[in-house]
Amino acid sequence: MTRVALARAGADRDAAHAAVARVMELLDDPLRHLGSGDTVLVKPNMFQLADGFQTNRDLVAAVAARVAATGAEVVVAERTRQIYQLLGDHETARYARILSLDDCPLRVTDIPGATSLRVPMAIPDVVLDCDYFIGMPQLRTHASVVYSNAMKNLVGLLPGYTTRIVHMAGVDESTVDLNLLRPQHLVVADATVAIEGNYPMKGIPRRVGLVAAGTNAVAVDAVVGAAAGFDPGEVAYLTDAHRRGLGPADPAEVEIVGETLADVAFTLRRAPVRIEVPRPGIHVHADRACPACQRYIAGAMQALADELRRWPGEMTVIAGPHPVPPPRRGAVVLVGNCLYEQRDLGIFVEGCPPRAIQLAAFRYAMGREVTPQERTQFRVPAHA
Repeated sequence: MTRVALARAGADRDAAHAAVARVMELLDDPLRHLGSGDTVLVKPNMFQLADGFQTNRDLVAAVAARVAATGAEVVVAERTRQIYQLLGDHETARYARILSLDDCPLRVTDIPGATSLRVPMAIPDVVLDCDYFIGMPQLRTHASVVYSNAMKNLVGLLPGYTTRIVHMAGVDESTVDLNLLRPQHLVVADATVAIEGNYPMKGIPRRVGLVAAGTNAVAVDAVVGAAAGFDPGEVAYLTDAHRRGLGPADPAEVEIVGETLADVAFTLRRAPVRIEVPRPGIHVHADRACPACQRYIAGAMQALADELRRWPGEMTVIAGPHPVPPPRRGAVVLVGNCLYEQRDLGIFVEGCPPRAIQLAAFRYAMGREVTPQERTQFRVPAHA
């Protein structure tokens, strides 16, 4: 059976190093075959600067130190230049080259077996050429995909704003496609601090004190999700990955070593699932939408609740295929790819589902100012 190791971790540096040593021991040292001449890419989740919203830096340093001890070259990379600020002066830089994927040469490549990303993609050379790939995600609830961990961390392999392509093509299947492109040899998942609530629209760091590791990303995600109180079967990218043969999506099919699931169990407060409008005059027609777009709108209504209550206008939000458009009153926001053919009926927010930054479309509909970058995230019909 595929093995996943669980270890408790305290809040300080020594505890992080001890937790990494423990999971490596439980996995029979998956780094033992590395040596001089190998290039090892480590991909944490570090594109945000807010406290608590990134992979534990001490865990990253602990993994980088163990890899460097084998004689291999270590590269720690993330898709934005925030990583230089987060790790440039950190212990990690003693063992690894810190790199933003936005600064890397790109190579256009196909993804064999892709179901959504079926066109050639521009991928950083270091991603394609590394000899060994380690994913270091941070566990987060997610308003679109239920929860995010090892598999979705690979969306951050795409440089700059090309992550938009993933949502336009379909985030769940695209996540699996990226895992086909660059399988993870090892995952060291960080739940020392997890993000709960309405992430990525809003989220709250929560101290959990857990580290999980394994050599199969699907298995790690299934086990970590189960530990956090989720049913992995409700996560579309996990069921798709299992269907495509990438790994077991049922924790019962995984050998769990170290701590038991029962001993480390906790419950993350998840992003909203049910759409609740904040006041009369906000009309939502999303009964025909897919679950991901319904979750997106539920998250948007929660994230924007105070603004919508203060705004005196009327708004209609539509999602999903509607052969006959529903009644439209006030400002109109169209959510999701299904409405492309009807995009001139209102402000169109593309994606399957859209991204958090596209909440700017709702603010624009309320007459609020948005930044130039936010304005690129939605389409306004010419007649508006």
